[in-house]
Amino acid sequence: MEEMDSNNITPLKPAVQDEENVDYWKAAEYKQLRDALKLSYTERFKIMMRLMRITLMLQRAKLTHKKFSS
Repeated sequence: MEEMDSNNITPLKPAVQDEENVDYWKAAEYKQLRDALKLSYTERFKIMMRLMRITLMLQRAKLTHKKFSS
């Protein structure tokens, strides 16, 4: 697969549902996706490892409740 040339990337335009309502959430999602695709495999791996560690930490977490004594 060829690497994308930065000159071929089109500018970000918000998706328009109707003339008055601009979907900025969709535009932001496309921007994040475009930025993520620019990352190297090493950067992607490091981010994935960080997310996996957070997931494991949250899975092992236990909520405890102690009754309030006044």
